[in-house]
Amino acid sequence: MIASTKDFWIFHAIYWAVTGLLLFLYGLTYGHWEVALVRNLYNPLVGFGCSYLMQALYVHKYPATFHTRLLMVLLLSLAGALVSALLVNPVTYALLGYEVQHLALSNLLKDGLYFVLFYLVWSLLYLQLSGKPLAEPTTSVAPAMPGSLETITVTKGERKLNLDPLKICYIQASGDYVEFHTRQEQYLKQGTISYYEQALSDGLFVRIHRSIIVNQAQIKSISGPVKGQYWINLGEGREVRSSRNYQSVVANLIPEAD
Repeated sequence: MIASTKDFWIFHAIYWAVTGLLLFLYGLTYGHWEVALVRNLYNPLVGFGCSYLMQALYVHKYPATFHTRLLMVLLLSLAGALVSALLVNPVTYALLGYEVQHLALSNLLKDGLYFVLFYLVWSLLYLQLSGKPLAEPTTSVAPAMPGSLETITVTKGERKLNLDPLKICYIQASGDYVEFHTRQEQYLKQGTISYYEQALSDGLFVRIHRSIIVNQAQIKSISGPVKGQYWINLGEGREVRSSRNYQSVVANLIPEAD
């Protein structure tokens, strides 16, 4: 489960390391270790950058319907594959001893289908591990008076669960959804960060960023400020950063020394 920035980078690095190994073994079939080395180094680097861009788009621009989500996954995978093919294939062609200017279009786009497959697998794995479903959640935000929300109904796979707000470390906006981060899990639910800021306005949850509210009881330490921004440690490797607009708010959240 990708529940933090650290988890994302671990998943990201492992996936492209394995991909690089597979490409290296595939490159050896050409009979040139230079070709294998190019595919082992260049394409995973391109893939690393392209899939990081995908992740940023998933978080901030994730469409609301099943068809648009699936279309975006396919288009991003195709775009990443095209970039990979246009960068890697000319280098491979030159290493085989041919003139790059004579590279045919068919050879230029050769193996593009493999690249599409790698990016598509990355996309689906990321969506699965981060809890971002392709299908639209069937749950909706139940009306509640500000400060009266005692439980939050969330889903995990096909299971419905009641989430105790006291167990939430922080809540983060994610397009048309919000992400609830606890110490063990991450849950996605349709709604807005403003709604939950009001529904949990009992003094325990405080907004520290335009898209983040934190549970004061879960704060372990606060470092900074650096250029008006604080880093808030919520334990278990979870850390969020405040924005400059909430500098004075976060300054009042600094915990007392033991």
